This record gives sequence, structure tokens and C-alpha cells, in this order.
Amino acid sequence: MKRFALISLLASLVLSGTAVAGRIEPPDGTLTMQAGYATVFISGRGALIGHFDAGSIQIRDPDPTDGTGPIVNGAEQQRDINAHTTRWSGTDVRFRMIGGTFVVTIVARNIDLSVVGKGAVRIVGMGTTDDGSYSVNGGAPQDVPFPVPDIFQLVGTPTHNAFG
Repeated sequence: MKRFALISLLASLVLSGTAVAGRIEPPDGTLTMQAGYATVFISGRGALIGHFDAGSIQIRDPDPTDGTGPIVNGAEQQRDINAHTTRWSGTDVRFRMIGGTFVVTIVARNIDLSVVGKGAVRIVGMGTTDDGSYSVNGGAPQDVPFPVPDIFQLVGTPTHNAFG
């Protein structure tokens, strides 16, 4: 009887491990932008850090307890849109949002940013001779599109399965 109980316990542990392995989420995706003259919209969960020379950033933080909250430096103007949304504008603006869920809209010149996480992204240039470049998941840099935006999901590709 003890042997049967031990075998049952081991079988349940193996099966529960397999069930958990089947639910493993794909890894975070990445987005980088260099020298972007663009409008960038990101609705996601993860981390965002960046800078722009001149423009505005609007950040909606639906849950202020799930990360650092928005940190913005260098903005000359700040306007609270509602309890969870603030817009900053100015020159030489630095921003970050580490952890948690956010909705960010940036309309600016010379945007440099990095994002790690999951979510939806929309990028469209301003139509200059060089609207900058961006890269997704470490891929080759591509030109910021204009006039048709590029819309994509930010999510990484699994590299391997630990159970097979």
C-alpha cells in the first residue's frame, strides 16, 4: 500500500509539472527605436525607458501599485488628464516606466527608446527625409514607416521547451 501511495504521489507530481509546462507563456518581446521622428503608441506590460529631443509623452498607468509608476525628467509642462493619465511636454525629456501595465503615446523628434515586455505597438513617422529606425526582438533595424503605420504585437518567440 505504501508503494502504491508513493507511485501515485510521484505520478501526480509529474502530471502537474507537465500541465504547468503546457501553460508557460512566451517570453517578453523587445522594441528599440533610434532617432525616431514619429508617433509611437505602446499598450503593454513590462519596462520602458527612453528620451526625446522635443515633443510630448502621455502615460496612462491604470494600476499605480504594479511598478515604479511613470518617471519623467526634463519636461517643461505637465498636465494631469485624469487620475491615471498624465501628459508631459518639452525638450530633452527622459522617461521610464519599470514594471506593470501602461499605455504610452509619444509624439516627438529624435526618440530613442527601449521596451521589454508584451503588448501592442503602433509606429508611424512624421514624413521627414529620415524618420529614424526601429527593431523588434533583436531583429534587423527597419525604417520608421510613413504614411502607413506599422502595427504589431510585442511578444518574444520561445527558444526551447524545457520538457521536450
